[in-house]
Amino acid sequence: MINIHLYPSPFLNESRILREACSLSRLALFDRIDLVGVGQEGLPALEDLQDNIRIVRIGQRSGDRLIGKLRRTGDWTRAVYQRYRDDELGCINCHSIATLPLGVLLKRATGARLVYDAHELETETNGLGGVRKCLTRWAERALIRHADHCIFVGQAIEQWYVRKYALRNVTVLYNCPPRRSVNPADYFRKAYSIDAGMPIFLYQGFIGEGRGIRNLVEAFAGLAGRAALVVMGYGPLADWIAGEAARHRDIHYHPAVAPERLLDYTAAADFGLSVIEATSLSYEYCMPNKLFEYVMARKPVLVSPTREQSEFVRRHGIGEVTSDASAAAIRDGVLRLLTRDQRVLQDALVRTADEYCWEGQEAKLEIVYLNALGMRSRTYGQGRQGEVRHDLCH
Repeated sequence: MINIHLYPSPFLNESRILREACSLSRLALFDRIDLVGVGQEGLPALEDLQDNIRIVRIGQRSGDRLIGKLRRTGDWTRAVYQRYRDDELGCINCHSIATLPLGVLLKRATGARLVYDAHELETETNGLGGVRKCLTRWAERALIRHADHCIFVGQAIEQWYVRKYALRNVTVLYNCPPRRSVNPADYFRKAYSIDAGMPIFLYQGFIGEGRGIRNLVEAFAGLAGRAALVVMGYGPLADWIAGEAARHRDIHYHPAVAPERLLDYTAAADFGLSVIEATSLSYEYCMPNKLFEYVMARKPVLVSPTREQSEFVRRHGIGEVTSDASAAAIRDGVLRLLTRDQRVLQDALVRTADEYCWEGQEAKLEIVYLNALGMRSRTYGQGRQGEVRHDLCH
């Protein structure tokens, strides 16, 4: 029996999907797990990862123009459907609205169960508008009822979907890293000759509009001599950041690193930054991966007042929340965070890291898939049994 994960990506940095696949591999629910994405020059069409997990790349990535993107998406959908329609599929996992039509078609052809695993508020994403937004809304409303279970990345997004579509079978699966101890490091200080007494604030992740990047640069340019900023990642504003780093002594750019090494780099900072601009409802409701990565590395955080991440920081006492996403508010937040009792923050971070780790999320993922496959319980190699509810809507 095969489990496929559909996502229109070449699978270079999809840490959430890979974590889910590894968890499902450990649970031994499927003979094979395929991560089905799109091709990219220089990457193999078939790539074995570990155990029974492999990446299957089909076609090529599409451009940004609507007509071309729709055509290539249609071609990819047909190619994937033809490849898997006669296979023994046990469960299909759609990781975006773009793959939900394909998931529904394959469910009908194979009898597999369907999990809709939305990585954000799919119909309200940043930059989505016009015809594309209308098509996305229509498709999700028409097709989401075919999903046997829906997984969301945060409670705010889950609540929106429940209200919008009257969903019953839903689970929040935070994108937390595995539980681990991270040793402090001096990598950034050595790489950029940052003084020992200078606090380092790290932004890691996608470097694009809506992530507060420009405001972070303006804020830390005004904090010269009091705090250093490191922006680490990839995206359309990466070259702009590199140029700003050349102009400002206390601002630095670092390219993205491999997901398995990320926490080691995070440990080289003193504080973490997650400044999301509420330019869309999806951003307002988001629960960024980086927040959990900072927590696991035991780094106090400064976040903007978007709904769920600000509530999370206040509830767990692990940092400060800015009044808004402006440069002035960021500067004020930095200065407030620097005056906090760091021992109290560390105690709170230790407690929060222990609670929000992938091991806890894996237990929830297990229940979803046991239910989806119609299993009430499962016997494990060491004799442990887990009882789960069987309450999926059909």
